[in-house]
Amino acid sequence: MRWTSGRRWGIALGASVVMATGLAACGSSDDGGDGASASGGKVGYSATSLGDAYRVVLAKQAEIGAKAEGLDLQPPTDANNDPAKQITDVTTMLGQGIEGVMMVVLDSKAIKPALDRAEAKGVPVVAIDQGPIDGKVAITVRGDSVLMGRQSCEMLGEQLQGKGKVLELQGALDGLVGRERSEGFNACMKEKYPGITVVSKPTTWLQEKATTATQTVLSTDKAVNGLFLASDAAMLPGVIKVLERLDRLKPAGEPGHLPLVTIDGSPYALDQVREGYVDGLVSQPLSDYARWAAHYMKRALDGETIEVGETDHDSTIIEENGNLSDVLPTPVVTKENVDDDGLWGNQAGDDAS
Repeated sequence: MRWTSGRRWGIALGASVVMATGLAACGSSDDGGDGASASGGKVGYSATSLGDAYRVVLAKQAEIGAKAEGLDLQPPTDANNDPAKQITDVTTMLGQGIEGVMMVVLDSKAIKPALDRAEAKGVPVVAIDQGPIDGKVAITVRGDSVLMGRQSCEMLGEQLQGKGKVLELQGALDGLVGRERSEGFNACMKEKYPGITVVSKPTTWLQEKATTATQTVLSTDKAVNGLFLASDAAMLPGVIKVLERLDRLKPAGEPGHLPLVTIDGSPYALDQVREGYVDGLVSQPLSDYARWAAHYMKRALDGETIEVGETDHDSTIIEENGNLSDVLPTPVVTKENVDDDGLWGNQAGDDAS
């Protein structure tokens, strides 16, 4: 990665932010790691919601990452899964003289008016986990959602030995993350496991919708012998309860086990991997999201720009939708490595389970 000087709101090509700040945000002074005082700018944080473990931990780690970079991060706003409220939240921040905005984009297209207002005021935006389709951001720090879907497909396809029927519980298809996870999963199934049929049900990241879909499909279609959840943080507790109610909650290795894979890596999901009810998952690199989102926000406020290419932290900066994204690697988790201290679900603490 090579930084070059530039105008204040000029991170090259901009980019969206879906932000996850991490416990690892304490490196060298080059990375803004001493975190001594919040002197680097007053920064707002817009959350899509604060209603599940992933988003709660993300907001907490955003605070840690911002402190490490010397940023004055304000308390998070909660859009409560309402795109219109997120636009209002960001507009209110801008009216309060905020110097930068970190945000998890709820609706990748609908967020454009808020981003336009930020750009007009010269206020940089850094997105984490999910960025916009339209509108400018400084950079988005995210994982490869298509790859996460493919990684999940490969785990589940192997468990099912290439045969059967899978219930896919999708996320919100009006956002890049939900759509790309589904696309990656289904493309992989068609290419590598043509003997597996996929039944897809949208949930918009809502546990009640995931629970209802699981209850309905498993009660009416006995051929379903596998489950893929686009988010364990948003869906898994309710799905586990349905499986228990239907007497289909069996650990791996026991007769009747229903193979299940998921994405995110919440504390609860890691426990289910340990118990054998979840066969594997793709964990979000939350600590790295946090560290680099805060890093890029500091650089944006300092008027620096970045370029497309390989970074010094094992990721790649790419151009997409007229912006830049730093695409970080996503680890696969099974019983063999579920206790790894580097997983955000093992760092989160009991209040995020």
